[in-house]
Amino acid sequence: MSTPDRITLRGLTVRGNHGVFDFEKREGQDFVIDVVLHTSVAAAAASDDIDDTIHYGDLAEAVAAIVEDNTFDLIETLAERIAEHCLTLCGHVEVVVHKPSAPIQRTFSDVSVTVVRRREAEAEGGPAGAVEAGAVETGAAEPRAADTAGRTEAEALLSLGANLGDAMSTLDEAIEALDRHPRITVRRRSSVYRTAPWGGIEQNDFHNLSVLVDTSLTATELLAVGQGIEVACGRTRELRWGPRTLDIDLIRFASAGHEMVVDTETLTLPHPRAHERAFVLAPWAELEPEALVLTPTGRQPIGALLETVDDQEISRIPAE
Repeated sequence: MSTPDRITLRGLTVRGNHGVFDFEKREGQDFVIDVVLHTSVAAAAASDDIDDTIHYGDLAEAVAAIVEDNTFDLIETLAERIAEHCLTLCGHVEVVVHKPSAPIQRTFSDVSVTVVRRREAEAEGGPAGAVEAGAVETGAAEPRAADTAGRTEAEALLSLGANLGDAMSTLDEAIEALDRHPRITVRRRSSVYRTAPWGGIEQNDFHNLSVLVDTSLTATELLAVGQGIEVACGRTRELRWGPRTLDIDLIRFASAGHEMVVDTETLTLPHPRAHERAFVLAPWAELEPEALVLTPTGRQPIGALLETVDDQEISRIPAE
């Protein structure tokens, strides 16, 4: 049973170079750290001797060194490293890493990740380092792998598009950002296709491509990563089907050979309109020519579906 005593360090502000994007690693930003150590202070209270307690000044310096001396893509990883250090001091720790300057083009007050870790001897009915709180929560209807090194790998198809700025460079940067994520591996990417805009809004042609990825993330988590990359590339969502710097859609997600079928407020899989969009089908067919695509009338070969959308303007851009 955990002691009711605790030593708390809150609001430790340290400059670090953590983030998925190159500018975050290059320019750096402030991170704010909260640490709670669940440990008895009875001995120190009785002796009034600093040697009988955890020196919070030393704790602050050690945590600051972890932030300053490392570079991680994710604040989840940063929080884990801090927790690992704190577990050398006591058996039960809580760590919160705040990223107040996260690259989000909306008004927000804070972004944070919380981890709670116990040593094996102190874990109440759970394994060492059991996850008790995290950055992402998913609906119970979506199966997810255990939060351990043995997470099940899934395969996903993502469709990327852009028609503002340097679209080709943006697509390259987005794929690099996906591949840098520690739990995503970009396995294959298609050619780039120039396509007419969808939805009847007058705007520039799009550059589109698809990527196949292997991931130990859940579908919801993968979608969230894609949306974060969109935001970092300047994506806003004022106009449906309007121009955008970057669009990343999750088209299909399969785990253990079974394709996920889900329809929630935030996620529908397989993508409900993939079968009627040439800019999704053409790059997808290049990667998986034998794919069967879910339609309202059942699964159909991707080649046959491409023939039904041959009136849509699309052309493959030759590789340079």
